[in-house]
This record gives sequence, C-alpha cells and structure tokens, in this order.
Amino acid sequence: MARRKKYEFRPDTVRNDILGKLLLTRKQRKTLLRWTLFSLVCLVALLLQDVVMSRVSIFGATTDLVPCCILTICILQGAESGCIFALSASVFFFLSGSSPGAQCIPLITALAVFAAMFRQAYLRQGFATLMLCLSLSLLVYELATFGIGAFLGYTLPARLGSFCISCLITLATVPLSYPILKAIGKIGGEIWKE
Repeated sequence: MARRKKYEFRPDTVRNDILGKLLLTRKQRKTLLRWTLFSLVCLVALLLQDVVMSRVSIFGATTDLVPCCILTICILQGAESGCIFALSASVFFFLSGSSPGAQCIPLITALAVFAAMFRQAYLRQGFATLMLCLSLSLLVYELATFGIGAFLGYTLPARLGSFCISCLITLATVPLSYPILKAIGKIGGEIWKE
C-alpha cells in the first residue's frame, strides 16, 4: 500500500451552485447579501411610499420614506461604502418617477455623505446620534426640495409648513425601520471598530 506524501497537491473543491461559480469568498458573499437586502428594503420603502403612504395625508403632508431609508443606510454604513449606495439608490429613486425631480440625486448623495462623515468623525455610534444626523439631513433635504419647487413655481411659499411636518412624520417612522437596517448592517461584520 502506497503512503501519501505529506505535502501532496490537492485541488480545491468545486461547488456546483451559482455562487460557487462566481468564485466569491465567504466575506464577499456576505457583503453581496447585505447590499442586496439594503436594496430590497429601499424597494419596499418605495412601494410603501407610492401605494400606501401617498394616500395618507396629515395636515397636507405625507412621508418621504425613500430618502429617509437611503440616508439611514448611508449613515449606518459609513461614508466610504454608503456614498456609492446613496448615489445608486437616488438614481433609481429618480428613474422610478417618484422623486420630486433630478435634484434629488446630488442632494441625497451629498447629504448622506456629509451626515455619515460627521457622525464618524465627531459622534459615537448609537441611535441618538443616528437620529441627530438623520433629522438634520432630512430637514435640509425637505427645505432644499421646497426651495427648488418654490423657485420653479411648482409649490407656493405658504406650503413651507407642510414640508416641515413631512420631515417630522418621516422621522417618526425611523424607530420602526432602525432595527431591521441595523440587523442587515451587521451581516458581514461591523463597520465601526470601537
């Protein structure tokens, strides 16, 4: 009986499923899963916004779930990887026909990146700091959308109050989506190392 050599070459095992043929490592598969789930959450937010929440009006204001979802994901994931997601998700938001205009692409992307950088640089990780950065960036988004709409003649200056109420209503939905987005963000490891 022949003895096996100690350092004999053994070929890698070949997986026959789709992910095995992509030659992705385990970490890459988890990262792909995380961003796919984030995209699905934004798609569900878009559907909820257009189908359900657009029919509910409180003091003439509705929610802005999609920009809130994009901003939350970017703030949670950090400026480096979150900015790419914010750019691609805001382009999808504009192309879906639900956005207030093309200004949402640079506006959401810039606000998401600045809020994520500010949180990473000066604040600690937690729900309170997320709400602070999210509320400031969502308020700037609503005011900029109102200002552009008023300048172009799409809205009246008297509707400023409904834009601020829309910001408050949207922020009230964040505690519902935060646990889901936080759990998805933990797939593949934490972004912050404290």
